[in-house]
Amino acid sequence: MSREFRSICGLTFLGMLLLFACRHLHASQDSNGGRASRSGPTAEQNDSQASPPATQDRSNPATSPPPSAEQPVPPASSGSPKPAGKEPPTQTYPLSANYSVTLSFDWQSSSSTEVPPPALLSPYAPIHLSGNLVLANTPRGAILQFATSNNPFLGHDAYWLDTQMHLPTDTGAGLLDFFFYYFFPPSDACIHQVLTTDAPASRQSPIEGPAYMQVFYSCPLSDTLSDFYATQVSAGITFRLTDNGTRVLAPVGDFYVAPMEQLDASGMTFFVFEAQGMNVVSSDAAKHFHLPDNASGGQPDFFWAIGAPTPFPFVDDPARKDIAILHVAYARLGIDTDAKSEFENILRQIRTH
Repeated sequence: MSREFRSICGLTFLGMLLLFACRHLHASQDSNGGRASRSGPTAEQNDSQASPPATQDRSNPATSPPPSAEQPVPPASSGSPKPAGKEPPTQTYPLSANYSVTLSFDWQSSSSTEVPPPALLSPYAPIHLSGNLVLANTPRGAILQFATSNNPFLGHDAYWLDTQMHLPTDTGAGLLDFFFYYFFPPSDACIHQVLTTDAPASRQSPIEGPAYMQVFYSCPLSDTLSDFYATQVSAGITFRLTDNGTRVLAPVGDFYVAPMEQLDASGMTFFVFEAQGMNVVSSDAAKHFHLPDNASGGQPDFFWAIGAPTPFPFVDDPARKDIAILHVAYARLGIDTDAKSEFENILRQIRTH
């Protein structure tokens, strides 16, 4: 075989190899959907970048995301965006030089400046208060009161206090007596009637102790919220004439007095008492006293708390002289609500200074 023939055969073989490689590369491009390279954009992408959609912000194309068929289009806004939830506005009330409380604006202070107890009951009340603040919450049908006193609890303890508040009402020193003397006393109209009207006296002969005379005055009903709660505590006033002198007592209604509880909050200790009314409010009474629409069928719930900076000053401490005791009373109709939790939340808003 000549040298020329071998050269021709070699060139022919190389040509066939080159043709086979080109066909293989073309088939690989077809199987990849026509993508020749990952390093650059396709012609369709170039067209898309050159002509952005009408909804795309053209003022800053560098920060505008490329269109995508998988990216959802946000719905049109139906109104102005809603602001983030805000806490209701509050107001801070100074209770004394030592205490203050922050409450929501639905609490409105009363114009009454009288410090309890009323003058008629003052000689018979076990302690005397000062700085009385009365607030009403009409939507709740609730009354809230704050007052201060000196410390009548020195030398005692929590057990004695709980026992004292559960004494019968005819002793004049139980929980309901405190409500009667200080926070929900008889109305002005009732006291006026006592001072201007003679009522028949009756003689009582108890099984234990000497007989005594007593006079009962029934209280007229006004239509105010404070008088509603006063009549729930007592429907009138009883004067009892004994060998030891005259006493003024509250002929109270039907109540359950719950065990005392202790609440520690914001550097203060509170002892909390509750008297739950057992009689439901009639629809006629709800209308007469302008109570909330859902008041009918509810039961009155009364709370009283005494508080002081922790630890509570049962023991005389020379380093803590003249600590004022804070008294807080709350009356609420127990209708679809946890009145106790409401009262405890109020106590947590009290600060000592």
